[in-house]
Amino acid sequence: MTRMTERSPMEGSPIQSKKVITVAGCKGGVGKSIIAAGLALEFGRAGKNVILVDADLGGANLHTYLGIQAPRLVINDYLSRKVQSMEEVVLPTDYEGVRFISSAGNVPSLANPKFAQKMKIINSVMSLKADIILVDIGAGSSYDVMDFFSMTNKGILVTVPEPTSIINSYGFVKNVVYRRFNIMFRQFPLVMDLVKRGMNPDSQNGIPAIKDLLGELAIADPESWLKAKSMLSSFQPNIIVNMTSSESDAKLGEKLRAIIMKYLSVKASCLGHVPEDTSVRAAAKKMVPFSVLQPNSAASQSVQTLVQRLMGQKEEVLAESTAAVTAEENVETPS
Repeated sequence: MTRMTERSPMEGSPIQSKKVITVAGCKGGVGKSIIAAGLALEFGRAGKNVILVDADLGGANLHTYLGIQAPRLVINDYLSRKVQSMEEVVLPTDYEGVRFISSAGNVPSLANPKFAQKMKIINSVMSLKADIILVDIGAGSSYDVMDFFSMTNKGILVTVPEPTSIINSYGFVKNVVYRRFNIMFRQFPLVMDLVKRGMNPDSQNGIPAIKDLLGELAIADPESWLKAKSMLSSFQPNIIVNMTSSESDAKLGEKLRAIIMKYLSVKASCLGHVPEDTSVRAAAKKMVPFSVLQPNSAASQSVQTLVQRLMGQKEEVLAESTAAVTAEENVETPS
């Protein structure tokens, strides 16, 4: 396997002058791109210099929510060396404080980028100059999605009040945790045996929860136990429940947070919820951000609250453990 020699965007000291926020969806159709666009506009209105990045490489559509028909430059122009830097594909928008990077263009190879391409994107995005870098990534739990999500320890996971979505959201966080474990401990066979047992909790000698894995790890390898504890304590994803229609829907984020803590020992935060709102669908049809079409709508006001909460969080850009650069491409992760 080819190994990359570049530093990981998750290694080293945090860049204190900017905040990187990744936005993921446990599955398609949860509205992550609409949420990402809404957050970007509200950050811009709050006086922040924002770069919104469409890193949904297999299904880029974020430009449509900004009213952009066909982006003049896209990420592939940088990867193919049509331009020399990621900064050159940063496009202006009609919205205060917000610039945009698109991955549109129907480039089949980008749907499943090569390892070097993925890392070139990650490293270049992390080097962009802005107050807020908001990265809309793909849905699901592919290696690429998990690695983009791990650009920061406090990414946003968008879910909806449906049983399959809640289950998939828990599964996504679990997959990210084990992806990190696999990479951190891939050269330690004894630890990897425990990790594999944790990945298969229903097997004969499976480990049911992360706290149980940590207990065994503390005995088997105290140094690795400390590293695992550090990674888990720093990984603090944010949950947004989108398209809620009742009080019980709105409370699902807290329930998901509690389940993640119980079984994964990850301190997620329930950032809030965005109610079902007809203005969102109407705005999407008109290719206008919903907060522009109906700035006083329930959805718009909810996104304003989400941005206030995000700005109140301690700025922390770089994850302590990488899911990428020094890792081999096909590190095993749970299905």
